[in-house]
Amino acid sequence: MRMTALLLLFASSLLLSDEYDFDMDAVESMAPKSYEYNGYLRADDRFQRLNTESPFYIQSGDDRSYQNYVHLEGLFEFSYFYEIFTFKTSLMGTYDYVYENLAEDDYPVNELYVDAKLTDSHSLLVGKESLKWGKGYYFNPVAFFDRPKDPQQPTLAREGFSILKYSYNKSFQGALKNVAFDLLYLRADDKVNKDFYRIATDSQTSNNIGARLYLLLFDTDIDIIYDYSDAVNDKIGIDFSKNLQTNFEVHGEFAKEIDGYHSYLLGLRYLTDFELTIISEYVYRSNGLSAEEIEATPVTIPFIAKNYAITWISQKEPFGLLYSSLYFKDMLNLQDHSHQDKFGATYSFRNNIEVDLSYNINSGSALSEFGKKSVQDFIWLKTMWLF
Repeated sequence: MRMTALLLLFASSLLLSDEYDFDMDAVESMAPKSYEYNGYLRADDRFQRLNTESPFYIQSGDDRSYQNYVHLEGLFEFSYFYEIFTFKTSLMGTYDYVYENLAEDDYPVNELYVDAKLTDSHSLLVGKESLKWGKGYYFNPVAFFDRPKDPQQPTLAREGFSILKYSYNKSFQGALKNVAFDLLYLRADDKVNKDFYRIATDSQTSNNIGARLYLLLFDTDIDIIYDYSDAVNDKIGIDFSKNLQTNFEVHGEFAKEIDGYHSYLLGLRYLTDFELTIISEYVYRSNGLSAEEIEATPVTIPFIAKNYAITWISQKEPFGLLYSSLYFKDMLNLQDHSHQDKFGATYSFRNNIEVDLSYNINSGSALSEFGKKSVQDFIWLKTMWLF
C-alpha cells in the first residue's frame, strides 16, 4: 500500500510538472548582478568652412578655405559589486585628425574609484570620480570640483579628479523627504590632480575641501555647497530644481567667491503635449568680459563673456517618423550679440546605432566672440553605437 501511494504521488508530480515548473534560469536572471558595463563607439566627421578673416586662421601652403575634421571616440564603463564595495572605472579613448594641421590621440581615465557602503546611511569613496554637481544643462557655476562642460556637447562624459569623499544619506516622512551630505578632500600637486590649478586655482599645489548639503524639501531639490582652498578665496554655492508641473521644470544656480566674483544661472525645461522639448537658460558671470574686452582678447574659451542666453528646441518623431527627432540650438552672447546656431536631425536604429546630422554656424561682427572663430560654419555627421 505504501509503495502504491508513492507511485501515485510520483505520477501526480509528473502530470503537474508543466503547471508548476521551477525555472532556475528565470530565478538567476532576477538575482542582482555582480557587475554592469556599458559604453559606446563614436565617429564624427566635420566638413568645415574656415574663417579666413579670423585672427586664429592658420594659413597653409595651398591657402585652402575648407578642411575635414575627423574625431573618433570610445567609452567603456564597468562597475563591479562585492558585498559593501563598489568598484567603478570609466575609460575613454579619442583620436582627432585634420590633414596637415592636427593628429593627436588621448586616453583619459574618467573615473576609477572604490566606494564602500559602511551602513545604510554612511559611505566612503576613494579614487577618481566625476561629481557632476549643479542643475544647469549647459553651464554649472557651483561645479567647483568638476571640469567645465563643452556647450556644443553638454552631455559628453568628462574626466573627474582624484578625491577622498564621505557621504551620508537619510530619508524622512513629511515636507523634508531626504537629506544627503558629502564631504570631500582634493589634493592638487605635480603628481595628483596636476591640472586642477587651470580650472580652480592659480597655484599648482593646493589643498581643497568641499562640502555639499542636499535637501529634498517640498519636492524641491536643493544643494548648498562650500569650497575651501588654501590657495584661493573660499567659494559658496546654492542650486535648486523644481517641477512646477509634470512637464514643466525650473532650475537655477548661484556661486560666489568670498570677496570676489559671482555667477548665476536660471533655466527651464518644458515638454508640450506633442513632445516638443524646450530648454532655455540664462548665464551671468560678473568676471566675464564686455564687448570691448572681447574684441581685444585672443582667447575664445566657452563662456568668456558676462552673459549668455541659450535655447534648445527639439521635436520628437516629427511627421510621425519613428525613432527620429529634429532640433535647433542657439547660443547668444548678450555682450557683443554674436551667436552660434545649430540645426540638426537624429535617427536611432534598432541595433542601438544613432546618427546625428547637423549644420552649425558662427555669426557676428569680425571681432566678436563667435564672429572671430577660426571655423565659420560646418556640417557635422556623428554616428554612435551604444552597448
